[in-house]
Amino acid sequence: MTYIGLAIVVALVAWYAWEKSRRKTHPMEGGLHEDISLPYEQEYELYHNDLSLCSKKVRVCMAELGLPYKAHHIELIETGSYETISRHFLKVNPAGVLPVLVHNGHPVYESHDIISYAAAQAGDGAPMLVPADREHRALMQKWKDLASMVGDDPTDDLAKSAAGCVGVLSVPLFAAGMVVIPYRHVFEGLLFHRIKFRPFMFLIMKVVGLKGVLNVKKVKNKLDAAKAALCNHFAALNELLSDGRPWIVGQQYTLADISWMVLFDRLMEADSIEYFLSGNTYPYVQTYWQRLRARPSYQEGVDGFRHPLVADATRRIQAQKATDPRFAEAMAMGCPANA
Repeated sequence: MTYIGLAIVVALVAWYAWEKSRRKTHPMEGGLHEDISLPYEQEYELYHNDLSLCSKKVRVCMAELGLPYKAHHIELIETGSYETISRHFLKVNPAGVLPVLVHNGHPVYESHDIISYAAAQAGDGAPMLVPADREHRALMQKWKDLASMVGDDPTDDLAKSAAGCVGVLSVPLFAAGMVVIPYRHVFEGLLFHRIKFRPFMFLIMKVVGLKGVLNVKKVKNKLDAAKAALCNHFAALNELLSDGRPWIVGQQYTLADISWMVLFDRLMEADSIEYFLSGNTYPYVQTYWQRLRARPSYQEGVDGFRHPLVADATRRIQAQKATDPRFAEAMAMGCPANA
């Protein structure tokens, strides 16, 4: 029996080493990589996920520019499995990160770089999503950066990242969704994901559930910090928009507006947007969100890609809030709009 057990252990270790060697993963620089050539059928092909904030941003940008693309939906653990660390996807992006735009066979990495690249490639007749004026372009870049997920941990400095704040505030949505995700998919992430704290967090969410995740002290503290920081970002945005401008740089709709659009949408998916945009705390931001939501690119790039598992997770949050006042209070705590 001892020999059988030892043989099993040796076999498992050998399998892991073999599989690990075929799932080589490492960070990748953003932007176009002309040194990499991938199979392609259309000029533009997009590897994306319905839920992914960064994927939404790129889809909206492509819709605004009128650039057709072949879509390859890649699962995240939140929508079913860790396809981002599969052998076939790691050949597309060794970083295991979505989205990836492939242009004539060459990949473009990182969503903030992808939308800038797409805007530069769109050509005559396409909308100008980057201002010609230097000051307006600098303003666009500032607000685009605030709304971009950058680095392995965009939640590291919440005061400098509205996107990081929204990422943290997505935790209840992810926890609600983990109810239907098998443990084996989470363990795959623990084995092969290059950023171990991510699958570890999903394991915690899976174990403690939606209600329990708000009782984890570190999670609760991070959520409260994210709420406070996001309120500061919204206050600054409200002040900027208070002169009556329709968009961040004025009359021109830009990449900055695309970047902020998807943050609002994620708050809606997490059923927490009411804590920030109810009442009269940020009236100009409220109007701005409605203006963004009315754009055809929102219907095409966001509404057109709703994932059923995400919709179910949103409903679980709503049901928990409706039946558990303490949970509803914990979700709302720390929001000046409710003070």
